[in-house]
Amino acid sequence: MSKIEELYKSYEKPIFRYLYGMTGNYHVAEELTQETFFQVVKSFHRFKGDSHITTWLFKVAKFTHNNWSRKKFTKDLPLIEIPLQSEESDPLDKILESERIRLMGETLRDLPEKQREVLILRDWEELSYEEIGIITGRSLAWVKVNINRARGNFKQTFVQKEGLNHGQEK
Repeated sequence: MSKIEELYKSYEKPIFRYLYGMTGNYHVAEELTQETFFQVVKSFHRFKGDSHITTWLFKVAKFTHNNWSRKKFTKDLPLIEIPLQSEESDPLDKILESERIRLMGETLRDLPEKQREVLILRDWEELSYEEIGIITGRSLAWVKVNINRARGNFKQTFVQKEGLNHGQEK
């Protein structure tokens, strides 16, 4: 197996999740994932190993996303499609969980793009603050502050949406 094939097998899902989180569109994320790896194949000879391969791949994915978002940005599909609990689960529990997941996706999409990006990279992909700084081209302090702000904004917005969804005034 070639190095490119190994990279694809290892990083296709994390890159897809990142792009899905950024676009909110399953099909666009699939296309951007393919475009990301196309760009990786084209430019792999330029990778000097100055950073970790993960960081470089996410930088390529970020560049691919930025090019796409300059052309078009859609919010037409649900952000998160997580399988619900087992078949034996109470139907009401399934409905409530499905609604909670929908609200989480909606809340994530409502965050400013930079906050959404750092939250996805840190909390979904579990990248280090240093790696996120390299990917975003920002300082470590900026990354930490924006992850903290993103988490706070996400929590505040989610609680408000959840309260409104259950008919409560917040």
